Amino acid sequence: MKKICLLSIFFLFIGVVFAQKNVAYFRTVDYFDHQDSSKNYAIVYRPNAPPKKLLILFPGFGESPFLAERETKIPQVAASNGILTLILSNNEGTNSFYIDYNTQFYLDSLIPILMLKYNIPKEAYYLGGFSLGGSGVIKYVQHCSIYDIQLKPKAVFAIDPPLDFLRLYKVYDGWLTDTSKLYNTNKPLYKSFLQKMQTVFNGDLNTAYMNYVQFSPYCYDDKNKFGARLFGMLPLSIYCEPDFLWAMNEKRWNAYDLNVIDNVSFVNDLNQQGNNLAQIHLTENKGQRRLFNIKFPHSWSIADAHEVVNWLLKY
Repeated sequence: MKKICLLSIFFLFIGVVFAQKNVAYFRTVDYFDHQDSSKNYAIVYRPNAPPKKLLILFPGFGESPFLAERETKIPQVAASNGILTLILSNNEGTNSFYIDYNTQFYLDSLIPILMLKYNIPKEAYYLGGFSLGGSGVIKYVQHCSIYDIQLKPKAVFAIDPPLDFLRLYKVYDGWLTDTSKLYNTNKPLYKSFLQKMQTVFNGDLNTAYMNYVQFSPYCYDDKNKFGARLFGMLPLSIYCEPDFLWAMNEKRWNAYDLNVIDNVSFVNDLNQQGNNLAQIHLTENKGQRRLFNIKFPHSWSIADAHEVVNWLLKY
């Protein structure tokens, strides 16, 4: 019996060793500010071989990297293809709005440090994000154009990002003040979100209207198409799931309440200005919050991990 037990342990050990050797990546949590573990850190998926490129992922507003990694397989698939992948909690933690000056300039300093720290070939990096994280990704490309930042990403993708914050302000203000809606439990969230926008844009629509037009990554009221011109010819892939029936039946939302309006309009403007590398994917029945196992079209899951990584590797 003792020999059998020893043999079992031996073969189990051998199995673990070989399993570890077959894994293409390993996971760590790296802290960039050892004084505060609530921000300035990243969950890192590292290829076992020297990484070819770097992918930085931005979670949504209020979402930690630990929650984000439960919702998507993009880090694992990317790392398996030689891309070192970080799910980043930046200098504002989960309260980051991503498009604000503080976050954008923070990336200017952080990205070169990450490239050096993880030994990434020069300029070989991508950006991707979900919801407001995706807004920040698109804004950073524009930020690079405004401030002539040379270290630009090779390609970026965004998952259902709000881009027109003039529209978004009106949507949240409507949700906050509309007493006829059936779902009123999120009123405090709507109020805090409006207050956050007022901080970022230095006022509400009455006092800072042009800030919303000019500072949004895309704004329908911007007749000069400033956002598309600033973005330029960089490859862009946006994912949306416009499930209108779900929105109407579950949330009592209309088409104006959905981010797909911003995304279709932005990609269309880019295409018209000659960026044929900008594309939008309109998915069906992929939206699911995996942590709670519920249908929700505004989710990481609408972007297929293999499809995203294969597209990135073209650039």
